[in-house]
Amino acid sequence: MKENTRSLFIGVYLRFLELTSAVEALPGMDFFDPNHKALFEAILLSWSQGRAMTVREAIGRAELGSPATLHKRLVRLRQAELVAVEFIAGDRRSKLLVPTEKGLDYVSKFGSQLAQLSLAPVSQTD
Repeated sequence: MKENTRSLFIGVYLRFLELTSAVEALPGMDFFDPNHKALFEAILLSWSQGRAMTVREAIGRAELGSPATLHKRLVRLRQAELVAVEFIAGDRRSKLLVPTEKGLDYVSKFGSQLAQLSLAPVSQTD
């Protein structure tokens, strides 16, 4: 890869990290550590693909932590009103995790910042 292309990608990624830090500093997001964020993003991605994640699936995500730890993180995400639980019709034991309006507002703010970032010219450092 040419050095100027590499520098461009490094600049883009560094701006992304700056943006991420700025969005995470928004009021009400102070509890949103990387572990909670990873679980929220997994729930959000599943939901966006038209297949909401079940609580059982979330707690079974071993790469994100132990079942007990993931259960605690789900409780915190629900308490922060970023994720809600919906019951599956005809099955009161299975619960789906879906982003709430507050969760979608967070994603919308983040997406807005990313859109602005993608429109801004990136300076190259050689």
